[in-house]
Amino acid sequence: MNYVITVLCCLLSLVVSAQGISEEILQQNRNMEAAYNSGALTSIADYYTKKATIVGPRTEVKGKDAIIAYWKGLEGKHVNWKLENLSITEYGNVAVQQGISHLTHMYQGKEHTSVVRFTLVWVQEDGQWKINVDHYSPKKS
Repeated sequence: MNYVITVLCCLLSLVVSAQGISEEILQQNRNMEAAYNSGALTSIADYYTKKATIVGPRTEVKGKDAIIAYWKGLEGKHVNWKLENLSITEYGNVAVQQGISHLTHMYQGKEHTSVVRFTLVWVQEDGQWKINVDHYSPKKS
């Protein structure tokens, strides 16, 4: 009986730990949304590791300076960003998040919303969960 209780406590501990990591990552998502929505676009690069990569259709951006330039490219075009989390799965010191991003921006003088699926690979850097790989692709209707 003691063995069963010990195993259940260990499993409960793992679930609580995973929920903590998920909450930290969801908070990072909210912080990124707030930065975009307030126009602090280059600060979004702070949520990426120093050697992070962003990969999407016709896009491959590597390293902090390139990621800053990537987000800076949306200055004056940003309108609203809403991240929709589908799942966060923890693999030890790595977490993988899948979701849908609704990114509204100005395109040719009109508001346009890009709806994309994303997969983020999160790792610990400087005591915080940060994005190491950001992969996105247009969501099919």
